[in-house]
Amino acid sequence: MYIVSMGVDIFDNDVEADKEIVKKIDNSLKELKKYNILSRVSNITGDDIVITSLIHETLLEKHNKLVYDILYKYAKNFDDLKGVSKNKDDAKEGISYTYTKAISKYGDAIIVAFDTYGGESLVNDMALYVETISKKLGYNATSSVNKKEIEGLGYVGDETDDPVVVIPVKELEDIKKLSCVIFGALLSFDNLYFIKNGDKIEILPPGVVYTMSAFLNGNIIDLYNGIKRRFNFLD
Repeated sequence: MYIVSMGVDIFDNDVEADKEIVKKIDNSLKELKKYNILSRVSNITGDDIVITSLIHETLLEKHNKLVYDILYKYAKNFDDLKGVSKNKDDAKEGISYTYTKAISKYGDAIIVAFDTYGGESLVNDMALYVETISKKLGYNATSSVNKKEIEGLGYVGDETDDPVVVIPVKELEDIKKLSCVIFGALLSFDNLYFIKNGDKIEILPPGVVYTMSAFLNGNIIDLYNGIKRRFNFLD
């Protein structure tokens, strides 16, 4: 089984996602269960959303096409969707995409998603830092930074930003341990802000915001409040 994440901006403003559109997309994703695909909107980070799914490896291309069609149906902004090209040389800024093997039968994973506001030169380093730390702790994490081919759809260009990182876990206890490690590690970056899923962006640009969610058997938990209580100092 694979955990797949696709991050995309489909909205007509730069600071927040349209909650009604997100709800419609999430409801449509739930219908993919008839294809043995567990899929949800896992992260809402500024004007970007991330779709995360648990699928059999043979369904990778089918999944990507189905999710793309759902996103296209509800999109108000098509730049990221149309940035995907069958021809690698024509690919532009597009969908942030990555996948990795699940290590629990429920596909439990942590999803970290970033959105940039003038922080394009920094954000890939942040995502790769999360990936590297997770791998050093023994998790088969993967990020969208170096993943430019989307099976069944085509390619995206090197200018694709707003990366997503997927870290599958085996035990629920791993989520508490690893999410706190990631939060603490990312404190070392200036101009990076941890926000709640769906929050409107209110920062001093240039900067980057990120969200962190748990994907648990097709259920989504925003980890912001749990980490806030654990560290007892976030606003």
